[in-house]
Amino acid sequence: MKYIVCLCTFLFCGQIMAATLDVEAYAKLPLVEQPQISPDGQMIAALYNLDDGPQVVVAPFPTLEFSTLAKLKKNRDRLEFIRWSGNKYLIISASYPEYFQGQHFRVQRLYAINVEDGSSKEITNRRFSSQSWYQYQSYILTSSLKDDEEHILVSTYDFTDEGYSVFKVNLKTAKFEKAVNNVNDIDYWYADRKGRVRVGVAVEKKDDKINRTIWYRAAEQDELKKLHTRTYGVGETFYLIGLNDQGDKAYVLSDRETGFQSLWLYDIPKGEFEQMLFTHPQYDLEDGLFDSQGELIGAYYYDDYYRSYYFDPADGEQENTISAVLKGQEVTVVSRSADKTKLLAMAVRDDKVPTYFYFDLAKKKGGIWLSQYPQLAKSAMHAVEPYQFEASDGLKISGYLTMPVGVEDPAVIVYPHGGPHARDYRYFDPKVQLLAAKGYAVLQVNFRGSEGFGTAFETAGYYQWGKRMQQDVYEAMDWLLASDRVSKTKACIVGASYGGYVALTAAYQHPERFDCVVSVSGVSDLEELVQDEERQDSFIGNIVDITDKNAIDELADVSAINYLDKIKSPMLLIHGTKDTRVNYDQSRSFYSKAKSRLDIKYIEIKDGTHFFDDYESNLTFIRELDSFLTKHL
Repeated sequence: MKYIVCLCTFLFCGQIMAATLDVEAYAKLPLVEQPQISPDGQMIAALYNLDDGPQVVVAPFPTLEFSTLAKLKKNRDRLEFIRWSGNKYLIISASYPEYFQGQHFRVQRLYAINVEDGSSKEITNRRFSSQSWYQYQSYILTSSLKDDEEHILVSTYDFTDEGYSVFKVNLKTAKFEKAVNNVNDIDYWYADRKGRVRVGVAVEKKDDKINRTIWYRAAEQDELKKLHTRTYGVGETFYLIGLNDQGDKAYVLSDRETGFQSLWLYDIPKGEFEQMLFTHPQYDLEDGLFDSQGELIGAYYYDDYYRSYYFDPADGEQENTISAVLKGQEVTVVSRSADKTKLLAMAVRDDKVPTYFYFDLAKKKGGIWLSQYPQLAKSAMHAVEPYQFEASDGLKISGYLTMPVGVEDPAVIVYPHGGPHARDYRYFDPKVQLLAAKGYAVLQVNFRGSEGFGTAFETAGYYQWGKRMQQDVYEAMDWLLASDRVSKTKACIVGASYGGYVALTAAYQHPERFDCVVSVSGVSDLEELVQDEERQDSFIGNIVDITDKNAIDELADVSAINYLDKIKSPMLLIHGTKDTRVNYDQSRSFYSKAKSRLDIKYIEIKDGTHFFDDYESNLTFIRELDSFLTKHL
């Protein structure tokens, strides 16, 4: 089925709508995500978001002649990634929410599509289909086996091993063949560039501590041996992200020596770090950088924007050359053909919609491929200003301020991010731009505990929910008010996930500050969250020492559900029923206790996920937020 005619109509409509502010236009998902060029450069595969659900499509490079390969179930499936296995097969990793024994969680499944004839196979081991847990079983891609396009390596739970084992899977028949047994309680497996499974990672909770052990073998016939063990939160970090061609050296992200996540080469036989490959004096490296077949080609980090470090300097030079062509924009090469002559790059600014460009270096051609938000492409956007100030205890806090154009003393939207071990960026953000277009000043804060600014900055937020992390948000607001650029009397706090917790906490800690409060997928009862044993992982360990009962009891002191009598402002709660991060009972229980005492509205989105990553859920969120802010600001 071809979509080129529909797409052109969509682009045209977007240009017409740009003349007036259309709230619904800001709720649409990116039209195209995760575009990947096939190794031979002939095809582009991508996620294509339509109002009736997401699809996986392919098009001949560099056309827009999309053909649908797979249609994901609306309001249910989330595409995790797409990956080429040679030029013949496309591997799709999708997930969907399930509910079992009182917990929501996501199940990951794999699909293989033959792009030559359109045939598809679900990569699932039918041998396990009679088991009661079969519908909850996840399948993880271990290697796309770039030298063998007919097979991939997949890890999944095997009841005979009582753990995740590795199977070699035939992509034509979906037949599973056991490749590696699990005898060390391995949770995740890594293969080298030749597809040989060399590394296993085991995560174990013991004595209320969480240990992460990396196991290694020099050859496929060898037994696994312990390479490294670390207790979460103790000592220097050690995150293995890949192996070299020979498989005897590991690429590791560690904060050793620098205090920032840096890229190291680790000599496995010697059990020691060989050399630092790359570091930045202000920012952590985020993760490895992989090509369209999953091969590690570098690493990346963020300052205000995404930055790449490539093993091959020629890749970096290529990206710099394209950046020079698309001057004035932030440019990232998102995919290359194997010979590196065909490329897709994304160009974006804080006030410019992300747009994909194609380049055919052999033919010396290039141009616009697609806009991520064509319905907004002609709309006027607002500049995002970086700022920095010194907190009352001397720590430097940074963030971003987006000011509306032509509005004197605008009302303030304080917009703390989720996580909390996440961060805000300077990139174009449809929700931030909508708020600015409505005439509000939007304040984003990278409070202590945010990731990406070094170990000391992140750990400064540990055990600080409702305390110093919260204080950073208030002090950022004080900084803004002192600038005399915004209203000193009109403000609302809006947050999602951890940001929702910040909003709820602000409602009772500083009820005089805010005219309204919005919590989306937020936490109202911190004590309940950490006492949920199914969720006691490394994340919970950064909230409280779970071995300290008194400390857990004290979480009641920083939980909004216990302070309804102090809350004065109107409140809006929004939560999805398929939230696998924060149980929607966190919002439902708060509303149940507060509805007879407060001016409060609760919107429960059926089948909504934590991120509202379907159009209808996102649209409901946008509409309700816009209506609430209009009423109270």
